[in-house]
Amino acid sequence: MTFATDKFYGGLTVGVLIGLALHTIVNYIFKTNCTSQDKKSVVESQQQAPKSLPNKNGEFKIALLVRHDLKMGKGKVAAQCAVVSVTANNKTKLRNLPSQCARVVLRAPDLKTLECVQKQCKLFDIPTATFTENNEMTVLAIGPANEASINAQVHSLKLY
Repeated sequence: MTFATDKFYGGLTVGVLIGLALHTIVNYIFKTNCTSQDKKSVVESQQQAPKSLPNKNGEFKIALLVRHDLKMGKGKVAAQCAVVSVTANNKTKLRNLPSQCARVVLRAPDLKTLECVQKQCKLFDIPTATFTENNEMTVLAIGPANEASINAQVHSLKLY
């Protein structure tokens, strides 16, 4: 058996080009998982929201995003929101929170929305906590953080 260098280099070139093409396609698919509406909200929140520091008045807020596609009962939603709210308070480094920290429960249409909002919060260093059931995220808690930064992340979601 002889070694033909022209066939080797030709095959190597084709393999590298196919690998680069697949890498580009996979990156494009993962980067476009969020819809154009989510991209628009990221741009708006980058312009509006500072990091998750309290404002001058020390107004904090926690937003609880509940998946609406699961059709959970009210009691189950209330229990999961309570658990994830306590988890979010315990996770945060701000231990001297005021007791009147506002909490709002919002309706998220699906898991994809929760994941996109969680990614946005990580970009702005806003603390998050999740409640998972059967290896699926059902409730996402955002905060406690500055009320303005929370509102910038969840401005398009409706009240539960």
